[in-house]
Amino acid sequence: MLWPVFNGPSGVEPRPGTEFPAAPDDIMAFWRNWCTRGWFPFEADGWPFWSHLSVTQSWWDYRDLPNILILHYADMKADTAGAVARVARFLDLDRSPEQIAKVAEAVSFETMKAQAQTYVPRGGRAWKGGADTFLNKGTNRRWEGLFSTEDLSLYDQACKRALTPDCREWLANGGWA
Repeated sequence: MLWPVFNGPSGVEPRPGTEFPAAPDDIMAFWRNWCTRGWFPFEADGWPFWSHLSVTQSWWDYRDLPNILILHYADMKADTAGAVARVARFLDLDRSPEQIAKVAEAVSFETMKAQAQTYVPRGGRAWKGGADTFLNKGTNRRWEGLFSTEDLSLYDQACKRALTPDCREWLANGGWA
């Protein structure tokens, strides 16, 4: 099997494999494909990349193992210092509240956005609009009101195929896993 490859902007070495197809101009056509087609034979969604839903479920299934920590963006955004403290505990690092606060400030969305070219792969050259586009607004649920009932139904069906109910709830809303 050939794995999909991103042959991006100049300066990136081409890799063997099947090049990703160009995204359709119509974002809703992209959405419908993403919800109903898989790139790999073992996935039913995620085209033309990979199934975010299947990958999430695969990690969710092992979240209770001592060497796996799953964090949700909404939780990290709502309580960045709490998330940093949680990672420190997971790594068995004893850190003071001052150290936790310093790291939380350094990894806040606002700080990362201000230094986007430092944080985004290849300085953001692969994204239209660059690093500033990749680190856009840092908000959740911006999709609400953009999709038709039919489009939301496609996502619902994809979730039912790939996710257990508890994983779907976590993926949609967060909560410390």
